[in-house]
Amino acid sequence: MGIEVRPVRPDEAAALKALRLRALAEAPLAFGSTLAREAAFTDDIWAERAAATHERCVFVALDEGRWVGIATALAHAPDQPGPALVGMFVDPAQRGRGVVDALLDAAAGWVREHGGRALYLWATSTNTPAIRAYTRCGFHPTGDSRPLAHTPSLSEIRMLRDLTAP
Repeated sequence: MGIEVRPVRPDEAAALKALRLRALAEAPLAFGSTLAREAAFTDDIWAERAAATHERCVFVALDEGRWVGIATALAHAPDQPGPALVGMFVDPAQRGRGVVDALLDAAAGWVREHGGRALYLWATSTNTPAIRAYTRCGFHPTGDSRPLAHTPSLSEIRMLRDLTAP
């Protein structure tokens, strides 16, 4: 059985929370948020995150029913000039199996369906494997960078994927 990617359902808030907190614990420098911050979120916040809207959709990758990856597509993000991808995580044991590609394609498809022509993301500049994966999937650096919010000694680079190209 292959990897299945689909939107998270509203009744899956607890599973979303568990995988997101695991991601923040395993790769704290890969995200703009922190484990402490998100562990303090109320159940209402997790329920809101799990519910797809015209502004946001969280995708989950499943391998035989087990959650192995997540990514969130935002129609508008305050720190982006257009639609954005945030919160991307793939279980380390699943890397190299096409999970990243499937999640990115699902997010890009959602953005296209909502009229988006490009998809942006921020990647920690020292996260070479992620940057390599994003590049393989059609993203390229824009030249923009900024300090990582919770660790300003590190920087993030903005990357862009043109969604109008075939």
